Amino acid sequence: MQPSRRQFIQQLGLGAAWLGLAANTSFALANNTPILPFRQNASPLLLHYNENSLGMSPNALSAAKFAIERYGNRYPSESIDEFKVKLADHHQVKPEQLIFGNGSTEVLQAIATYAARQHATMIEPSPTFGALRGYCKAENLNVIQVPVAQNFEMNIAAMKKQAMAQSGPVLINICNPNNPTGNIVDFSIMFDWINNAPDTHLFLLDEAYFDYAQANPRYKSGLDLINQGKDNVVISRTFSKVFGMAGMRMGYGITTIKTASKIKPFAAGFNLSAAGIAAASAALDDKAFYKKSIEYNQVSKTILINTLNELDLESIPSDTNFVLHRIGTPLVDYTEHMQRNGVRVGRKMTVDDRWNRISLGTPDEMKIFAQTLMAFRQNGWV
Repeated sequence: MQPSRRQFIQQLGLGAAWLGLAANTSFALANNTPILPFRQNASPLLLHYNENSLGMSPNALSAAKFAIERYGNRYPSESIDEFKVKLADHHQVKPEQLIFGNGSTEVLQAIATYAARQHATMIEPSPTFGALRGYCKAENLNVIQVPVAQNFEMNIAAMKKQAMAQSGPVLINICNPNNPTGNIVDFSIMFDWINNAPDTHLFLLDEAYFDYAQANPRYKSGLDLINQGKDNVVISRTFSKVFGMAGMRMGYGITTIKTASKIKPFAAGFNLSAAGIAAASAALDDKAFYKKSIEYNQVSKTILINTLNELDLESIPSDTNFVLHRIGTPLVDYTEHMQRNGVRVGRKMTVDDRWNRISLGTPDEMKIFAQTLMAFRQNGWV
């Protein structure tokens, strides 16, 4: 049962008297943006980069500290080899199938460079994560962006049509779940396309948010296709999200041995640190933290969705650690108001100007955000 408005406000720690104060208080600053009473001198909420506010596993943190103290003056050659075997075993693939990156974006850069040598055309939905697009444009590749449908789902039929219209190699970028929309591509639709595509069509499946989506029965990883021997599929993964290691820059790609051998010459190589390797290795072993990270994300999402529903603000169903939602006011004004109140949200995207992407913080952080958003309604900012 959904809580009543009064119950919902009480759960957030907001009383009617406070709401009245928020509506009538004038803490006007130079840009006429008031600071809400409970946000004065408050710690900032960083809800704009899809990071994990839980931080990394305590075990991973301890492992990183030990690696710095013990091996900080040594090259991590042996550590990389050992971690490659461990990660391959984790995914039940061969070590030769892995491509490491100082963050998954470095893997995307290697793929873009490889595609440039093939004189490929890159096709992607719009909006989506822009790193691969940036690398492809730097390589002077032709980039074709296909707008998402009105419900923010990828227009696979239109993307497929564009791909088939090309006479040469094609690089197809599918961020699944997609960033910034948060929704997935149904695996049956995507797999059917890939299974019937020419070998010259290389699919990059960016699975940065895989861990949050795997419970959805409509979602499957592209790893299933790689295990079937599909040489035209590469998936990218990261330790930045569910593992809370964005600052450690640990990413990797998985593909077939044949395709990996073609892309690896364009990868940096020797690009992982001893601390990052140690932390990632410990994170893989810490099943309890992994479970906690997933569960906290779901709790935070529930708090956010309940708040948005209470305010009649539409949101897109998300299988990630962020949500795209309507704000009803220009994004530039909304983000300015939020930032003046110590909350970092959103970033400029190629969607309607009255939508915002918010990262999911801890449950406590999302309660504070809910308070802030409710007060924004009182001030007419959403």
